[in-house]
Amino acid sequence: MMTKKLYTTLEVLRRVKIARNTLYKWLREGKIPEVYRDRNNFRLFTPSDIQKLLRYKNMIRRPVLSHERESNNHG
Repeated sequence: MMTKKLYTTLEVLRRVKIARNTLYKWLREGKIPEVYRDRNNFRLFTPSDIQKLLRYKNMIRRPVLSHERESNNHG
């Protein structure tokens, strides 16, 4: 049986580059679905959970495209 890699909250915060309070707020407000918890009630995230976080983060704060950055520097 192959087990899926699970990530801790700290690992996810570092990968997604958001603050702990931001993650908890998004979970509390239902912006992202709640994730699996282990027997100690710690959250464990799958790669799919991380992708959902990244999609939501990019949806609310669209990355600046390189051509937009250049036009802003010449104004």
